[in-house]
Amino acid sequence: MKRFYLIVFVCLLCFVASAQRVKRSFIPYGAIFYNSQWQGVASADKATYYRILGVDNKGQKIFYDYFITGQLKAEKHYISINKQNDHNTILNGVCRTFHKSGRVESVLQYKNGKANGRALSFFPNGNIGMKLSYRNGLLDGPCYTYAENDRLEYTTIWRNGSKVNEIKGGKDHYIDKKTNEDEFCERYRHDEAVIMAQSKNITKVRENSNSVEKIKQPKTTLTKDTLTSQPVHEELVHNRPTKKDDPWVKNNEFSHATAENRYVGNIKYPETSDKEVGSGKERISLDMKLKKKGEFNFAYLYSLLSREDERLKNLGVLINISHNFQLTSSQIIDGFGAQKEVIFNHNMIYESQSGKDEITGQKPRQIGYFGTVIGNKLQIDRIKIFTWSEEEMYHFAQDAVQAGFKTLGGVDYQSADGNFILEQKTKPINYDEHEVIVTFTHQPNLYSGLYHIQMDIR
Repeated sequence: MKRFYLIVFVCLLCFVASAQRVKRSFIPYGAIFYNSQWQGVASADKATYYRILGVDNKGQKIFYDYFITGQLKAEKHYISINKQNDHNTILNGVCRTFHKSGRVESVLQYKNGKANGRALSFFPNGNIGMKLSYRNGLLDGPCYTYAENDRLEYTTIWRNGSKVNEIKGGKDHYIDKKTNEDEFCERYRHDEAVIMAQSKNITKVRENSNSVEKIKQPKTTLTKDTLTSQPVHEELVHNRPTKKDDPWVKNNEFSHATAENRYVGNIKYPETSDKEVGSGKERISLDMKLKKKGEFNFAYLYSLLSREDERLKNLGVLINISHNFQLTSSQIIDGFGAQKEVIFNHNMIYESQSGKDEITGQKPRQIGYFGTVIGNKLQIDRIKIFTWSEEEMYHFAQDAVQAGFKTLGGVDYQSADGNFILEQKTKPINYDEHEVIVTFTHQPNLYSGLYHIQMDIR
């Protein structure tokens, strides 16, 4: 059993998973694809994982591996990448792997491609599994094997790859007497809660999309021909599509005056001083003003997700909302089953052949509405935002905080370099309101270095 644990840990970086065929997994530009054996493949359809290259805050090269379904699999510092066979990639520095739940799976230190320093493995429940020590690729020093209930089972001493002593139980000398913690262990789990929250949201969206495929959907008239890489013309903004002309609206639909009708007609945020969203003492007003003309507006976008009666939108409404964000072109991306993503962008484009987003000019920005097509409308489940502007990103976060959101884990979002999660302080109490979580991501070589904001129904 002890040998089994050791072999499992040494092989932790060789993962096996079932490949899945996906149409659109929001894979960023520049991704490298691998199959379940970590052999390079040409496209996402054949891949089990994808990799994004980046640079950490100290200027060291780092890559991020993701399951093809979007959950973080690993983050590793490296010297060189082998795109054909990842077993020939040369690692250097701290490397972490993650369970699909987002919990840390292992931590291992490398030097010039060889394990060198401390190594940790964790059970799926978060408890420590093993603590090892390496030197120049060989086990060297004290090693501790734990049971899943957090009980120390064995203490083993190694010298240059050879075991010289082993006892049952023992004492873990890495644990500080004052804090009763292993500082190295805790240091590389500090962001575990954030990663777990991200994985949970991604998994939930996937589960929802899978269930949609099993349900017979109404006949859909929304096609790529409806809106494929076409400009959002100025006349569409000043002359709202009529019921007869609007491809998402039946002749007998949308006759009542709603907040979005007023928005479309006046090209401004709805005048709803007596309408608020949220719950409890802290509520979100829809007439919050933009910091700058054209900036993404948190209050209105929040209302699109949180209110059940606001989620179902036709094409004309989405065109005009996005035009007010100064986004001048648009696309439709096929998702799973009846799911689609309607994208509006400026100096960005999604290349369907490569399956990647590409920057086409300066100051790129984009918003995507992802959801399920019901008849001629889109029921929004997720909103994705990209912006080049750090200021715009912080304005969006500031509006959310002022509206009653808080950072997950209590971190200071203004010093988090654009990487944090906001959740509501109080859950909605009305049956027709949904809880929303907002994830902020910013890495130099991830999403082309843009600030990424994702709003999901929790």
